[in-house]
Amino acid sequence: MMNGKDYLYSTGKFAQLNGINKRTLHYYDAIGLFSPEYKAENGYRYYTCFQTVQLELILTLRGIGLSIDDIRRYLHSPSAEAFLRITTEQQQLIDRYIQRLQEAHALLERKVEKLKLGLAAKPGAVELVTLPEQQILLSEPISGRYDDADFAVAGRFSLRLRSRFGLYDNFGSRISAENILRGDYHGYDRFFACCRADTAEHDELRPGGRYLRTVFAGGWDSLGGAYDLLRSYAEQHRLTLTGYAYEEGLNEMSLQKQEEYQTMILVGVELPVHKWH
Repeated sequence: MMNGKDYLYSTGKFAQLNGINKRTLHYYDAIGLFSPEYKAENGYRYYTCFQTVQLELILTLRGIGLSIDDIRRYLHSPSAEAFLRITTEQQQLIDRYIQRLQEAHALLERKVEKLKLGLAAKPGAVELVTLPEQQILLSEPISGRYDDADFAVAGRFSLRLRSRFGLYDNFGSRISAENILRGDYHGYDRFFACCRADTAEHDELRPGGRYLRTVFAGGWDSLGGAYDLLRSYAEQHRLTLTGYAYEEGLNEMSLQKQEEYQTMILVGVELPVHKWH
């Protein structure tokens, strides 16, 4: 027959047997959440082996994110219905947390890709690239003067992106190829943002095909030099600028000086048609 003392454990021993810190037991005891069941005549307090089940429940509830107050309320009146309710609520919270982590991971991937592109870029270089079709979201029309009205549009567009995607990459501006050919490098028509791969919502499709790409370092006021470079490259290679040019910042989160800001410009082109005689 088991002696009563055979299943009494001091705080240190009980903590060791259950793989937790002794200070955790002291804390749970102090707040009245989980206390030693047996008090000896000499004033020492002991846990019983049967309390392991209750401690495991508390640790499990803490592990899935319940607060001390929530656990205390449940332990005051435990039931299958109450346990089902709190676990269902926690599952929903965990699902939302996982979604936010996935959004953060996707955002970091895009930021890393852009930073790598900026680090590898050569000043004054223009390259011809082939890009797939891309879903984009568009803001309301803008004047391109970046005045109070344009900044108000940018604010509303930012709120729209945040409400749709939670975390999102920075958005850029676009300007028509017609404006570029006229030398009007400030005739922006809208802000744009590339859609994530996991959403079908979009306002427009950026066509797949050939694009000229360059990365320019400097402030917005000096972007005209990048567009002169693109026009010159297109003329030399008998390419026709078409559609829109899309401007995106690459390194806005790692700047030390404004003149280090890198802007990637993509502009659609059509290849020359060869006539055979």
